[in-house]
Amino acid sequence: MKKKVLLLSIIGIFVIGIVISFAYWSILLKQESTNIVTSDCFDIEFLDENEISIRDAYPMSDEEGLLSLPYRFKIVNQCGSYTRYQINLETILHNNKVLPEKYLKVQLLENKELKITSKLTSELEVEPTLEDATSAYKLNMGVLRPNEEKEYHLRIWMHSDVTASDLDSMNATYQGKVSIVASYINPSMMILDELVPLVSEGSGLYEVNHEDASITYTEDVEAQNRLKQTEYRYAGSNPNNYVKFNNELWRIIGLVNTPEGQRVKITRDESIGEYSWDSSAPSINSGYGVNEWSSSKIENLLNAGAYYNRTTGTCYNGRNNATVSCDFSEVGLLLESKEMIDTITWNLGSNGNSSYTSINLSQIYNQERSNNTGKNCNGGNDCNDNTIRNTLWRGQIGLMYPSDYGYATSHVNVCLDKALYDWNNTDCYQNNWLFSSAFRYTMTPLLFQSKSYLVFYVSVIGSVRHSNSNNMGNIHPTLYLKTNNKITGGNGTTDSPYELSIDSFND
Repeated sequence: MKKKVLLLSIIGIFVIGIVISFAYWSILLKQESTNIVTSDCFDIEFLDENEISIRDAYPMSDEEGLLSLPYRFKIVNQCGSYTRYQINLETILHNNKVLPEKYLKVQLLENKELKITSKLTSELEVEPTLEDATSAYKLNMGVLRPNEEKEYHLRIWMHSDVTASDLDSMNATYQGKVSIVASYINPSMMILDELVPLVSEGSGLYEVNHEDASITYTEDVEAQNRLKQTEYRYAGSNPNNYVKFNNELWRIIGLVNTPEGQRVKITRDESIGEYSWDSSAPSINSGYGVNEWSSSKIENLLNAGAYYNRTTGTCYNGRNNATVSCDFSEVGLLLESKEMIDTITWNLGSNGNSSYTSINLSQIYNQERSNNTGKNCNGGNDCNDNTIRNTLWRGQIGLMYPSDYGYATSHVNVCLDKALYDWNNTDCYQNNWLFSSAFRYTMTPLLFQSKSYLVFYVSVIGSVRHSNSNNMGNIHPTLYLKTNNKITGGNGTTDSPYELSIDSFND
């Protein structure tokens, strides 16, 4: 990770008049680093030769602040790989009286396009990256393609809400550094490079933090850490995450964690039909099926059966191994589509001893990645199967997880602690693009008392409930793309979905 810095100094001075008290401020912004800062791949060029200097200034309106001369700098990616960067304003500890950041306002333009105009509020705060920094504020983040450059114009001023009664602004000094933190992007993220900057409200690509996740399916710390990485997920009622795959409309769930590392995960926009997740003979679990994904009827259909082979066949549609003819000769997988799919280890953890009615979003993410299985009973008509339960499955085509549904809501912060069972009649599902007013299966088993055939699904009222695996539910194939896929066209809308191709550069 590379850090590039330009130094800013802001000084506030208080002057007492002879007859009345009146406040004046003088602001000096000083860039003390060299004009050119270079690394092997990431350059910063300071375009103004002189220091940033605003003298005889005072608290001013936005109109006045925006008329001030900006300081200009350019960032350049000289490498053949994609680079994510973040621009911070970081407060530096010094020996003088410190001017609080709350009195400052900044504007940042990227290639003359406005990125932020804001007071330095707590909503912008991030962890400092510099050793001598006491606090930091995120001004912008984005992606640089290979050999791309961007020019920035920075303005900073005391906002007009500062008055003479704000005594902590008098005889005070603010010292800060603008830090640019750059890091190499996982090749999988190349597919999403057009979709940054990230959003914090509405529909778009969100950052999801998992650093506090509890991953218990393995004791391998490195494997656990791969599932604790920051993810990038689409959320909202209708984000522009459409992608053309298999000559159909699919949608990008996001750049999500797997035991092998991060991959772009996509799901088919429309269902391929309503089928049973599983079914069984009447003598096994009363004919309701078995909640083990690796041996389920639907896993076979998607990974070895008629759908995978783009042909006609027999599908399951009820209890006691009831079947129906099904035809995937027009919607099954094409050969070129199969070449784009990665074979990945999927987590099959269940809710364990937790009541399914009380599980919230962060808890279900942990439970999916646990050693909990969907069975802890032996005997009885509803629990007499001899199927071995697994918490991992290595394959290509699955279904979404309950957590995939959860993180697709744009109200993640509001809904994070709310039980998924109680999401009906809330904004949690109304602002969720994965909700379709239909019974939609997930691939996650559910543990419940003396039954070993229950699985999670998304209900028609937007909550996550449990179903007998033999019930008819909508099937939306879901998969992870290989890291050598890239976007070659489109803008993510339904009329112009992203187009994919194999990038030999990342083979």
